[in-house]
Amino acid sequence: MPAVADELTEHYLTKQGFEVLTVDNPDEENILATAPDAAAVMMISNKIPNSMYDKMPNLKVLARRGVGYDNIDVNFAAKKGIWVTNTPGANAVSVAEAAVLDIMLLARKFDPISKKLRAGDWTGGYHIMGHDLIGATVGIVGFGHIGQAVAKILSSFGVKILIYNRTHYETDYGEYVDWDTLFKTADFVSLHLAAVPETKEIVNAQTLALMKPTASLINLARGAIVDEGALVDALKSKKLAGAALDVYQHEPITADNPLLALDNVFVTPHVGSNTVESNQRMAMGAVKMIEQVLRGQTPQWAVNEPKL
Repeated sequence: MPAVADELTEHYLTKQGFEVLTVDNPDEENILATAPDAAAVMMISNKIPNSMYDKMPNLKVLARRGVGYDNIDVNFAAKKGIWVTNTPGANAVSVAEAAVLDIMLLARKFDPISKKLRAGDWTGGYHIMGHDLIGATVGIVGFGHIGQAVAKILSSFGVKILIYNRTHYETDYGEYVDWDTLFKTADFVSLHLAAVPETKEIVNAQTLALMKPTASLINLARGAIVDEGALVDALKSKKLAGAALDVYQHEPITADNPLLALDNVFVTPHVGSNTVESNQRMAMGAVKMIEQVLRGQTPQWAVNEPKL
């Protein structure tokens, strides 16, 4: 497990009698070099290849410190008798706060204004006019833990909230609408979908064409759900006013990615959940899943069902 995660849990697994080895960058090479006989691995976002399982004969659980698990072939892991777990809800508030922050930055255009000032232009920002958030329409795509937290936070901002989700949960914080209505109507669209085969590039050129030229897209979910080329085209042609992105189709993002050259895009390096509190909750949830599996229990937050 990562050393920081062991510290965030105050060495919980060691106190429970387990031997813990830490790896700062838990990818296949480092895991195999450090602990090929390990019974459990705590993961962040490094990709786990299917070839690794035969090299780790004692492995019983891959515990994802976070929500998404698109870096793991969970069905293949199940065939190998390995549990895959995650920590649903642990980072919801942190990611939701980041999404609301991005919406506000886009509304007020603070990123380009800040860049003007940094370039020595004190008055340049006076000519960049933002908008009040009150009275705007925000569309939330995906209404799980994070989407619900976004809606709850935004409810005090005087915005109209539209929700798209396959399942309609009871809520006082917004109105359920269909996909096209949300994208056509919203001034800001915040994405909170899981990355699964059905959602790959679900936000594509056709979807972006539905949006108003004054609207903006916010993505703190997964890069795979957005057709990045189509997004670049929409932003370059001003068919879309702006975007705030924390995730990308290929990570880490490279210096030649055209998104970085656009002045109407606010970018961050996949840090939406990167708060002390969120990391404590995620790390603690992950070690609890490891403990449950190693004690012969069914883990509470399993995302697959091993063929044991």
